[in-house]
Amino acid sequence: MPSLARTIGLTVSLAFVLLFCCATASWAQKRNALPEHYAKWLNEEVPYIITDEEKKGFLRLTTDADRDLFIEDFWDVRNPVRGAVPNTYKEEHYKRLQYANETFGRRSNTPGWHTDMGRAWILFGKPKSHVTFIGYSQLYPCELWFYSNETGDPSFPSFFSLLFYMPEDIGEYRFYRPYLDGPMQLVRGSQFNANSDVYSFLRPIGADLALASMSLIPGDPIDTQTFVPTMTSDLLISRIRNFANDYFNVGKIREMRSLQAHVTSYFMNADQRPLDVNTLVLADPAGQYWLDYSVSIDRPELGKAASDDKSLNVALSWRLLTESGKVVVEDAGERQWPAFEATDGAKTFHPFQIAGRLPVVPGHYTLEVNIARRDAFKSFRGQQSVLVGGSAPMTLSGPLMFTGITQATHPDASTPFQYFGTQFQPAARHVVSSRMPLRVLYQLESVDTPEDLEIEYLIAHAQIHENRRTVTESVHAAQFRDKRLMTSKALPLTGLPDGEYRVVVTVRRAGSAESLASVNVALRLDSTASEAALFFDPNTRQMNQPGVAAYIRALCALSLEEPDLATSYLRQSVDQNPANETAAWQLTRAYFETKRYADVVAMYNQLGEKPFEGSVESLAQLSLSLWNVGRHEDARSVLSDARQTFGDDPLVAAVAKTVQ
Repeated sequence: MPSLARTIGLTVSLAFVLLFCCATASWAQKRNALPEHYAKWLNEEVPYIITDEEKKGFLRLTTDADRDLFIEDFWDVRNPVRGAVPNTYKEEHYKRLQYANETFGRRSNTPGWHTDMGRAWILFGKPKSHVTFIGYSQLYPCELWFYSNETGDPSFPSFFSLLFYMPEDIGEYRFYRPYLDGPMQLVRGSQFNANSDVYSFLRPIGADLALASMSLIPGDPIDTQTFVPTMTSDLLISRIRNFANDYFNVGKIREMRSLQAHVTSYFMNADQRPLDVNTLVLADPAGQYWLDYSVSIDRPELGKAASDDKSLNVALSWRLLTESGKVVVEDAGERQWPAFEATDGAKTFHPFQIAGRLPVVPGHYTLEVNIARRDAFKSFRGQQSVLVGGSAPMTLSGPLMFTGITQATHPDASTPFQYFGTQFQPAARHVVSSRMPLRVLYQLESVDTPEDLEIEYLIAHAQIHENRRTVTESVHAAQFRDKRLMTSKALPLTGLPDGEYRVVVTVRRAGSAESLASVNVALRLDSTASEAALFFDPNTRQMNQPGVAAYIRALCALSLEEPDLATSYLRQSVDQNPANETAAWQLTRAYFETKRYADVVAMYNQLGEKPFEGSVESLAQLSLSLWNVGRHEDARSVLSDARQTFGDDPLVAAVAKTVQ
């Protein structure tokens, strides 16, 4: 991959984030003799897509019934639409497997799935284009396949080529590795003395073939002085050969298995009444952004009454997406919440809110919330568009209408709707009592030096023009801190009848009619309204764990295609929690691909070799980085460790060409 900017489209569950932000325990493997049917499934049908973790678990099983359940679950967690029949992923996999077995491997009587071409076809399907180069006396048979990355795995470039060649005209086509094999392996004849000779020979035959002899990734710079290929393409082939155990693939499988345990079906009758979702984005004193949200559980049919007659079971899931629809992070859980009170033999339901907090970076997002009632075959959905930061001269975040305010006994930076030691209570369903003032909370953020401002608050009835109220106040530049100001305002409602309203907050320069920012929200006045209890999602507390918030912000930046910002947050995450091997792996790749070898070595100096041990790719990048900064003995030592762990892996052999 030529740049971290290609690492986009991340879909990561919060459970996955928390899992990888902690050290993981290794699994002991216990092998059992497998009946032929299961051995064939494991070794011939799914060897390229089953993770080592899953394989070890499968080999532990001792009964056919358990193996059947495992296989069923194996396909279920990969189903692109949970619970859908047929499972399109499974169907496509077996179609590709059949094609590979029918098409490849005939020259050497090798099973098609076992060839390099078969592996590529099974993993990526039919290439977008392919060109065959045969019949040239000085060129060994070659096939060039071109792919766009449709796997959803951001470890692969958006576009890449695969070049297959048949060395010495013997056997099957195999992967060509530009660095390990080198262009000289593609040709025969005494007239070829250097890579430059091969490149010049191939260009008239096919420009794409000549480029592929040096790099498999479009846009990867070609060294036209020395014609020495880089390791970038060999790293790509290494990822293909170990596709199942790629960090993102392993994380995705764990994520899907975790979510499957909570949300088993999307085939439910969608309720037409959307969920009420409150959101507010504020920056903390350090300038870091947080997205707070609350979901109103305003009717008992949103959950299932628990056996204790006091609680409601709610199966809630949420997703944070970029404006283009890429999922950044998601989570799901089913929990009991206090909801009922027994009075005079009758059970009364009390509405409540579930609140959470997410670390984010500037950008446009959508927060989607779903509640599933599997027992009633119903689902409920709500969503909110979210703008974090912005390029306008003045940004107004909010307003949040709140019904209560208390001083926090133990201030906690991870508690939703708690700011500077003060706890705010969002107005559930945007309903407030007309008997009390309307209280709004918002934050102003100025790009330039703050000025004196005038804030106008308008409360207007949706239908009756006469029922409206306007309040103005002045805000002085001196009230801003670091170009930000969080403030609240109590607006009188006396004389306004119950009904549907809009609240408009407009920011103007003092003494000017020019609007710098304006937002409006719906409001319903109800003299009988009461406050809904606010409960906090327990996972929110995990944001206090070292490295978690920084890692989620890195995922946001990656999804928004902000590689430099992502690298900064990955660095923070690794510094705060060296056990987060996923962050360390991503950071190593980011540094290596931008030739920041000294930064890779600095990580090694600080953390040792352990964060790199999880993959042959990380060890290869570490070894080459050490070599490039002149620490040749350390580079050889890391290579020796890689060889002990990963044996004769081709990537180890490729590194050895340099460091030995």
